[in-house]
Amino acid sequence: MIKPLHSYLNSNKGHAFLKDISTPIMKIKYSFIVFFIFFFISGCSSINKIETDNANDSINTADGHDFLTDIFSKLQGQTKSEDETEAVLKSTQLVLQSSSQSNQASIQQQIDEYLEKKPKEIVFDDVWTRLETLYQLSDIQNHRIDLQEKWFTKHKKHIEETSKRATPFLYFITEEVNKRNMPGEIALLPIIESSFRPKAYSRMKAAGLWQFVPATGTHFGLKQNWWYDGRRDVYQSTLAALTYLQQLNKYYKGDWLLALAAYNAGAGNVNKAIRKNIKKGKPIDYWSLPLPKETFKYIPKLLAVSRVIKKHNEYGISLAPIENQAHLMLINTQSQIDLSVAAKMADLSLTEIRSYNPAFKQWATDPDGPHHLLIPIDKAARFKTQLASLDEKDRVQWYRHKIRSGESLSVIAHKYKITTALLKRANHLKNSRIRAGKYLMVPLDNNPKTIASIKSRNNSKKTISAKKSNNSLTYIVRKGDSFWKIARRHKISHKKLASMNGLSSGDTLSIGQTLLISQKSSKKISQNISSDHKNSKEISYQVKSGDSLYKISKQFKVSINDLKRWNSLNIKKYLQPGQQLIVFVSSSQSS
Repeated sequence: MIKPLHSYLNSNKGHAFLKDISTPIMKIKYSFIVFFIFFFISGCSSINKIETDNANDSINTADGHDFLTDIFSKLQGQTKSEDETEAVLKSTQLVLQSSSQSNQASIQQQIDEYLEKKPKEIVFDDVWTRLETLYQLSDIQNHRIDLQEKWFTKHKKHIEETSKRATPFLYFITEEVNKRNMPGEIALLPIIESSFRPKAYSRMKAAGLWQFVPATGTHFGLKQNWWYDGRRDVYQSTLAALTYLQQLNKYYKGDWLLALAAYNAGAGNVNKAIRKNIKKGKPIDYWSLPLPKETFKYIPKLLAVSRVIKKHNEYGISLAPIENQAHLMLINTQSQIDLSVAAKMADLSLTEIRSYNPAFKQWATDPDGPHHLLIPIDKAARFKTQLASLDEKDRVQWYRHKIRSGESLSVIAHKYKITTALLKRANHLKNSRIRAGKYLMVPLDNNPKTIASIKSRNNSKKTISAKKSNNSLTYIVRKGDSFWKIARRHKISHKKLASMNGLSSGDTLSIGQTLLISQKSSKKISQNISSDHKNSKEISYQVKSGDSLYKISKQFKVSINDLKRWNSLNIKKYLQPGQQLIVFVSSSQSS
């Protein structure tokens, strides 16, 4: 930050400087600065060579102070470091010392006037207050905004809870919006998109704070794989979302409303609506376009919530206090690291470090990167210190082994000096069949407790307890299963099913993985099938074209009622090709 002249002269350095230049020798020494300052200070290219050559002749003339003050103003406004500022101040003070007393007073007066007129940096106590000053769309009036404003004011709890979830991230988002000179309202877009839930997952497979669908996320460089989903990375997805919005704004020639509409519905749908209105001779502004229902409400919601945030005191809404300073620091971890190890180094719980870094879906960061973690500012120094001294072998307790052609479980187990049984348990394998090109998680030692550790890191903590509980029902994931299919079969929400198992509904399920089904929603199903387990074998049957309950019951020699009971089928609904059915057959019967 550049220090004003009077601040510098009143400092210890300033006092020493004044004493220093009072001697004749030092006056000569510092006089060289007047001639060379123009060449070494950034941003002063506008001062031409003629001005430089005539500087010395001008300093004692009647109008010399105007020239020198102009130089001072240019330099004072454009110096970038304290060292450069100090050089400017020394040169200016030398001019004052060399000038007549009347000129000194005049120059000092102009400098003081300059400093008074110079805009002062506004300091904000919290992010919410700062954000209001960045609004660019607040003058827009429309009855659709009024309707949404009424909704938000009736649902104060929603705003208050969302503001709490925004606490770690809003400062960073506001900073990025401000840097790009975008409307401050855009920093509140995650309220509309995801209610500031980084793990939010929609029925359209959009994920994260900014709700990127897979294809758009990939287009903007958001990596998505078994380990990591960049759409849930608060840092990366924010940069991607703002870049996307800027591109749309440029495409629609500076119209932020059309850009926001395209962000929600896609540019293709917005352009289609524009073409329709052109053909009908109608206006092509956002408010006049025949857009999808969700997009019709999307911008009114954003502008309404911006209003409500600004008038929160008037509406009796208590926003979570968010200081106007960084809450998290992005730290380069250099390579893969176990999240539980990272949490311990940062003095955080595993839940906390996951909440700041929801993009990492497994127990560790992606071995192929990105290698970064968001750590609270007050924990960052400790984390960096511990990270610097962390032994490479202590970063990860498990290894991901790619199966090669010809390898068997026993060969892999022998290679890593563990038992085949342990390898099977760690990877939820029912048998010893493995396929080249797939991966196995390999524990580094043969301590049975390590299995519980990896399951915990793999977000499956609740499934372990489920196996031990007589009051809960567990489900083994089969080929073709998804959260939606399993949830529908057990008559519960797919989001609730994912939540019960410490997962996101967008996470990939593995064949053989055990899921916990809640007791309350599955009590009837549990009673239906518990009596069938004793002397039966459970199989999964995929419905084919032309199948009926009658044909399937005959094929497996079971009753239609049993099929309906095992699968909670509604007799009024038809079977669909591809549908998965649970069938219990005699242990001696071929499946």
